[in-house]
Amino acid sequence: MPGNNPNADDERIDALVDRLLRRDADAHENALRELATAGDERIVPHLVELLVIDSIANDWERFGFPEVLRERAPPRYLDLPETSWPGVGDALRAVAEPSFDSEYAWVEWESWYSQQEIEPLDGFDEWKLRLYRSFLPPVGRLLDAEPRSFDLQEVRWGNCDPSFLAALNEPEFVRGDAVTVDVAANDVDGAGEADAGEGESGGEDGSGGEGTHGSDGNPERYLKETDRVFGFEIGGRAYVVPRWVIFPHEMLNVTLDGTPLSLTYCTLCNAPILYDSRVDGDRLTLGSTGMLISGNKVMFDEETDTLWSQHRGVPIAGPRYDPDDDLALDVVPVTQSSWGEWREEHPDSLALDLDTGFDYDYRFYDGDLGIFRHYWENDDVVQPGVRSEESDLPEKAEVYGVTGDDPDAVTVFPAEALAEAASGALVDELDVRRVG
Repeated sequence: MPGNNPNADDERIDALVDRLLRRDADAHENALRELATAGDERIVPHLVELLVIDSIANDWERFGFPEVLRERAPPRYLDLPETSWPGVGDALRAVAEPSFDSEYAWVEWESWYSQQEIEPLDGFDEWKLRLYRSFLPPVGRLLDAEPRSFDLQEVRWGNCDPSFLAALNEPEFVRGDAVTVDVAANDVDGAGEADAGEGESGGEDGSGGEGTHGSDGNPERYLKETDRVFGFEIGGRAYVVPRWVIFPHEMLNVTLDGTPLSLTYCTLCNAPILYDSRVDGDRLTLGSTGMLISGNKVMFDEETDTLWSQHRGVPIAGPRYDPDDDLALDVVPVTQSSWGEWREEHPDSLALDLDTGFDYDYRFYDGDLGIFRHYWENDDVVQPGVRSEESDLPEKAEVYGVTGDDPDAVTVFPAEALAEAASGALVDELDVRRVG
């Protein structure tokens, strides 16, 4: 409890919190023990940050992302012995009301913290930047961007970073029938390659490429009728990307029909968004920072290290961010459906070749979603970083979002209402435009 000299107490707590940034696990443990005794709620934001890093770094086999990399060694910066804060959970329980003790306690603490209004100690922003730069360097380097449109207290680490959450860049697309598991090989003419120049991935001119289809020259049959896919049309040609293939990448950059595109996917939001990735005639190569704001992934472009909102397609920090500018990426329509439904409407659709150049067991994401299942299937779990609000819709209702002239304003249509609509469509007016 605070003593008779508030200034002395604050100086002591500041010194203890600063000690948590030393590369010394014993110093961390001793500082946390003293902070637990001090009982100052202002340290909760600091402790939540540390709990997340500590939980993932010291239980990589359960919490590492992408999951397909869990059997491999964690990133070196997480594997260092000083990336540990023994007793951080006990310290949190000592200074805050909850007492989470499940295997996902760090997620529960984040969800709880997102609903609170706790003012941290003075100097929290610089403390957090130091923490990220030192203990999460690939993320910290990107977070240390100015100017920025957000408060650093809003940023969460999403247990990944650009060093191992690699985007799919210029993958090949092949004939959908050639990769569908319920179509016999002898029923498909041409073994699956798209005709050159008809939209297959290739060079930046969209002229198409040779394709890589394994030692026998044929693509692997992997796509089931029930598989969830993200479908879109470019230059009169339909394409699909299976959700369980993009899941461990969260990003796909490709040039189709001469148009550079970025298919972005937020795993927690289950939100695919397709952008034309050109800004003032320059192409952007987008990637995932490993950070979340309001539960949504934060992207960055490799060209300038500008941070971008995945949901809104606008710069939020770094060289391209200007509060007086209305820069926003152009959205290209994308549909989330089953492969069977998409294929019925687009029988000539091209599909992603499973030979992506990564040695991932993509089928992992066809059923075992690990921590994402914990979130998606548990109505009591609030997405970390998202503040619950009173609403006509349940917190996790599936919706279709439509933007108008203002990229910050999104009109949502519940997926359930669309499914129940007698006409199979919902129609409304937005910015004096008829949408449906």
